[in-house]
Amino acid sequence: MKIFLYYISQTLAALLLIHLRFIYRFRLDVALLVFQVDNLNFVFSKIRKVPMSERVPITIIGAGAVGCAIAYQLSKSYQEIFVIEKNSKVTAENQSSRNSGVVHAGIYYPKDLGKLKAELCVRGNPELYDFCREFEVAHAQTGKLVLAASEAELEYLQDSMRIARENQVPGAQLISEQQAKKLEPNIHCIKAGYFPTSGIVEATQLVHKLYSLASQAGVFFINGTEVVDAKPERGAFKITTRSGERKEIFESEIVINSAGLYSDMVARWVNPDSPFDILPIRGESAKFYKNRRTELYHAGLNIYPTPHAIYTDGTKAEVSFSEFQKLFKQKKVVKTVGVHLTPTFDLIDNEYQIGDIVTIGPAAQRVENREDYSENLLPPVNYLKAVKNIFPALETEDISLHQTGVQAKLLQQYDWVIQPDEKFPRFIQLIGIDSPGLTACLAIARYVEELIRSVA
Repeated sequence: MKIFLYYISQTLAALLLIHLRFIYRFRLDVALLVFQVDNLNFVFSKIRKVPMSERVPITIIGAGAVGCAIAYQLSKSYQEIFVIEKNSKVTAENQSSRNSGVVHAGIYYPKDLGKLKAELCVRGNPELYDFCREFEVAHAQTGKLVLAASEAELEYLQDSMRIARENQVPGAQLISEQQAKKLEPNIHCIKAGYFPTSGIVEATQLVHKLYSLASQAGVFFINGTEVVDAKPERGAFKITTRSGERKEIFESEIVINSAGLYSDMVARWVNPDSPFDILPIRGESAKFYKNRRTELYHAGLNIYPTPHAIYTDGTKAEVSFSEFQKLFKQKKVVKTVGVHLTPTFDLIDNEYQIGDIVTIGPAAQRVENREDYSENLLPPVNYLKAVKNIFPALETEDISLHQTGVQAKLLQQYDWVIQPDEKFPRFIQLIGIDSPGLTACLAIARYVEELIRSVA
């Protein structure tokens, strides 16, 4: 008999909630007992014996921000949802936390090339803020400045303004240098876009809250377990998992592929003709302390350059806007929002507040290993070169390295893939969920629920 102990402890104001889950796992069946203490009252919330030879209704592969959001959303209408996560804990270990934590407004995603990104980002932005307020997840609606530092960058900025209008981003404004400097006095630009609905969120706390709510609603998270194969069989899907040296096989009527960097591989297990490939792009970041010198003061906005293109090897494409459009449509370059400055949270007196650290990133590099977080990292001087034209007081000695992450960029297209598989419609694909996936996670979850209703 193999015993799994899940222990979650949280303190929220005057509420003590301890959620203990014991999973007794046998060769052919799993007995699931959830013993919950809620408001200090003992409640048996779930007693269920599930034979592993029997089909389960819904399996989600991956417990990042999107996977946990889907689990939380589906738990409102469905029972017996299983989430398989290869990491030992649900702690936003991969894409979900290895990023800037920016809440995007929706200004980068043209509808003709990125309909899902455009619609789900703009829809997900207020949903995320509402969720964070309701469940006390650290966040701040800081606003964003996108800075054109030269005449050549004005066309790129104008395109961002056009996309903002097309996507109906609230409050988007084109402002002068003087107006921009009233918001952030130490920047340099000739014009700027101001987008008040942008902000930041504490991603690890967000994912944990989604996980906690889904668990309390009866979703079963099987952590420390990797899905190693998935095949269509008898009108369902045979899922093979591995935990340590032990393998388990079970069937699921519906499978949701939210496997992040490995979503293309999972897709091909089920359908070898799946046409999608992940291009792993490592985003590296650095940091500086805004209180180090007066001229490094940062008022707390997200500060961005104008968007530009990078080649598939990660180098910047120094081209005119018209040439960028041509290369972009030919899939010869990838669009990036650029290396930017982002405020961060500090835990001060048991409360999350915007602190002294400002991150610089992400600086993009193509990597072969999808979990290469440490080889050949860029030096601080690279970050200085990237932002010196918009934040001129920064010097190399102010900068130290911060963190790295690898984004799952789709090679074949700009937009996300969120759809039933063409051959097996009960296999829901989420492939290439890069930025703004964190912002849109709740909207993506609702969209996936609609897809499930259409195929169930």
